[in-house]
Amino acid sequence: MIRYLLQRPIAVILSFVVLSIFGLIALKQLPISLLPDVDVPQIVVKVSYPNTSAEALESRIMRPLRESLNGSPGLKSIETRSSNHRGVLYLLFEYNTKMDLAYIEVNERIDRLSAQFPREMPRPQATRINTSDIPIVRLQVTPRLKEDFIQVSSLVEKTIKRRLEQVAGVSIVDINGLQQVQMVIEPNRPLLSALQISEADLSAAIQSVNRDFGGLSVKDGNYQYFVKLSNDINGFEELNRIPIRTTSGLSVPLSKVATIRKAPQNLSGYHLFNGEQAIGIRIQKQPSSRMNELVPRVQQLVQVFEKDYPQAKFALTQDQSYLLNAGIDNLNQDLVYGGILAILVLFLFLGNYASSTLMSINIPISLIITFALFYALGISLNIISLSGLALGIGMLIDNSIIVLDSIARNRRRGLDTADSCETGVREVVSPVLSQVLTTIAVYLPLILLPGLAGLLVYDQAIALTISLGVSLLVAFILSPVLYKLFMKRQNQSVKEDTRFYKWILRGYHSMIDFIFRHKLLFLALSVLFSLLTFWLLPRIPIANLPDIEKTETLLKIDWQSPIAIKENLNRIKSLDLKLAKKTKTREAEVGIPQFFLQTEDQTIQQATVYYQCASKTEKENLDYTMQKWFKEQYPQASLLIEDAENAFAQLFNSKQAYYEIRLRPANESFSNTNLDGLMASLPSFPFSNVQKGIAVSQEPGIRLFVDVEKMALYGVDWNSLQEKTNLLFGQNSITTLKNINESYQLYFNIGSQKLEEALQDQIATVHGSTIKLSTFLSYTLDQSPKYITSDKAGQYYTLYLDEQTVGLKNAQQKIRLWANNSGFNVSFQGSYFEGQQNMFILFRIFLLSILLLYFILALQFENLFQPILVMLTIPLGVSGALLLLYLQNGSLDVMAAIGFVVVLGIIVDDPILKVEVINRLRRTYEVQGQSKIQALNNALHEAGEICLKPLLMTSLTTSLALVPVLFTPGIGSELQKPMVLVIIGGLTIGTFFTTWFIPLAYWFTTKKK
Repeated sequence: MIRYLLQRPIAVILSFVVLSIFGLIALKQLPISLLPDVDVPQIVVKVSYPNTSAEALESRIMRPLRESLNGSPGLKSIETRSSNHRGVLYLLFEYNTKMDLAYIEVNERIDRLSAQFPREMPRPQATRINTSDIPIVRLQVTPRLKEDFIQVSSLVEKTIKRRLEQVAGVSIVDINGLQQVQMVIEPNRPLLSALQISEADLSAAIQSVNRDFGGLSVKDGNYQYFVKLSNDINGFEELNRIPIRTTSGLSVPLSKVATIRKAPQNLSGYHLFNGEQAIGIRIQKQPSSRMNELVPRVQQLVQVFEKDYPQAKFALTQDQSYLLNAGIDNLNQDLVYGGILAILVLFLFLGNYASSTLMSINIPISLIITFALFYALGISLNIISLSGLALGIGMLIDNSIIVLDSIARNRRRGLDTADSCETGVREVVSPVLSQVLTTIAVYLPLILLPGLAGLLVYDQAIALTISLGVSLLVAFILSPVLYKLFMKRQNQSVKEDTRFYKWILRGYHSMIDFIFRHKLLFLALSVLFSLLTFWLLPRIPIANLPDIEKTETLLKIDWQSPIAIKENLNRIKSLDLKLAKKTKTREAEVGIPQFFLQTEDQTIQQATVYYQCASKTEKENLDYTMQKWFKEQYPQASLLIEDAENAFAQLFNSKQAYYEIRLRPANESFSNTNLDGLMASLPSFPFSNVQKGIAVSQEPGIRLFVDVEKMALYGVDWNSLQEKTNLLFGQNSITTLKNINESYQLYFNIGSQKLEEALQDQIATVHGSTIKLSTFLSYTLDQSPKYITSDKAGQYYTLYLDEQTVGLKNAQQKIRLWANNSGFNVSFQGSYFEGQQNMFILFRIFLLSILLLYFILALQFENLFQPILVMLTIPLGVSGALLLLYLQNGSLDVMAAIGFVVVLGIIVDDPILKVEVINRLRRTYEVQGQSKIQALNNALHEAGEICLKPLLMTSLTTSLALVPVLFTPGIGSELQKPMVLVIIGGLTIGTFFTTWFIPLAYWFTTKKK
């Protein structure tokens, strides 16, 4: 096959030229995203029912929803959280569930329940979670004059939103902070009382007039006409003329008994930008769009907005494209600086320019063809796939190094160029193929990881596999053809080695001679170095992600008191004054956000504040200042200070509690008595650092009591009482007034009243008289649950333990005993238990990788023991990686784990080649008549010399291609630094030990045979 291709160089070269052209075209067409387009198997259902208590919402809405959705196919878990006014239901499915069908199923089940829900309650909203749902950038719109806020809100909703949606690549534009106009009716209550007219009569009169009778059709011979009978109210004049009937049978216009005016909508949430009330817009991309091109298009459009709409100020914040740009910059950086260093290594070891040049051009050719395969397989360029390419860049040249070195070695033996190419490729095809397969065998099983990690690592595994496969194709086909063309006019005595390499070779032989004189000592040193892993592991900190420089903070605030939204807003504004001089930019979500895709529940008494500082030090100082300020000003408030997560961290950081304890009363009665009993039992809890969950917290409220006997005595019916209490304490909406261009919500405004004043209000009786509400209504202060949490088994209370808790292995037995003594049943959840399960799965994946390695090597060597010999070098690579990570104060995190996988696949490359060469040379020498021990010794020394140059060049090129990451600034480099430290440590320190370990181990295991 090689001989056939060598005779057709034009066909081979043109084939690779065509593939490269396709790769360049594909590069322009590939979607560019921050993260792979992965369907997270989660659906969030949000319920909004204003002026409804958490208890009522749980019993009337959330429980029926939970029971109905509990039977959804593929459902793994279901959780609900009910609070006053709002409820959130979280559905988590198995990762093999088809989420398109699951989403349809959930909505159908919600629709079937709609008839049971109150008519005034909006339909529950179901939202799917996707990796592309993370906003790529936020647009802040602030009116220049406060009086223009409603006008700017209308501009954003009707114009700016649509213009943003028209930008190519934008999928969803999500808005928070809009304020609309409502029409308010202020009744003249003394006059209404004199005319014996109630607010309910006004509401009924308005609703009867504002009615759409639908469409009618009239036939006229052969013609049929559409007739629309409508008496919609289109303005103040029509509204003022609505007749209101009195008890005497007369009617008066509405304008005589009430004042009608337009007023700003009463909001339950606000958005602030740099301390001013603003409108926040989240912009999300389509999965197929190119993020690095989309953000500039949005920036250009914002510049147009600034000219077209001078009444507002515009600013872009929290641009997530910097993460993607960092990944692309890192790839370019690896290509330029790493490629230059790799080429310098080639010229340092190779004595002629032809071989160095051939090896150098393999990197861009392999990379370009890889892009064509990316396009064919539907893989996007994202943080994950780019990191796979960054890993593969250093390895793209490894196969060519081994092939070309083998060809050069055969030329030195006296073969002509064509025979050298054919023989050289044939001699190394088996070990090179095994090297690639072992790397893939270690990496591909990671796709079996459970959950989101397995789905995300798919892109990286495929990217690395494709790049290695392409490099194999280039090494076996293109490199020999180009080598023959380059070398056809050169004589056989062409220089192959530099003086520098010859000096290293002499040093290598001296080292091997010395080691073989002290075999047991160096074998023991190798074993001890392998065991160094067990000493290093406990001394390296464990983290989710690398420690990158963070300048952004998120404050999650719960005031822990039933404050109104205006008070919440005033507190956040006073907090913003503290932040103004020490931050670059600030945002706040106060109360209930309007974002459609908001998955986290937030109530009127809560707020989220984001701020960005100029440096990490300033951020840490300001975080401490905030913590101190809250303790002084609002000691009862709950404050959670977190690093503001970028999109990468949001995806990988679990929202699940570390160690969650779920308690249910043994008598299945969730009352204040049981909750008080739980609080009284907490001092005897087995662990002192226990934290109370949200379901344990309570908030003050007011409970109204109705004297039904007095209601019957005075002739007050329940419908009148409900209408009156809704008017005074709850919903006071009348109807929606619509015309062609806009619609208004019509409300009663009876002025702000205290409870005592409201109870002095009059209500009509069936006898035609009125009576004070306080006659049969009384009240008392009460404590009610702030949140009600439930799962498949029903309602529960929660307690938490954190990572610092000592003795978690035996905690369950102690907690169960405490719960039984306190009258509670207990169950356990959390990432602690999920981590144990994942460790077991990782162990199985590790065993699978080891078995695949053994299987591949056994097939190559036709030997059952020699694969074990090769695999014993893996601990040497791991120890080398851990040692450098420890010396550089690194951490064991997601990126470091990826580095270990790469080390496991590469560290065995030289042993594979070396064992293959030793086996071949032993057979050759024994055929030539040498004794077995003599053939063994000669094979060990010559194999070391043959493999030394490929070993040094592959290790150094792979390592040096990653070295720039350690010395260049930016979040991309910071993210990849632990991975780079692991790879460099494994391929330098670990490889150094393998140079003598394999010959020693081979000698000890073979000398007696």
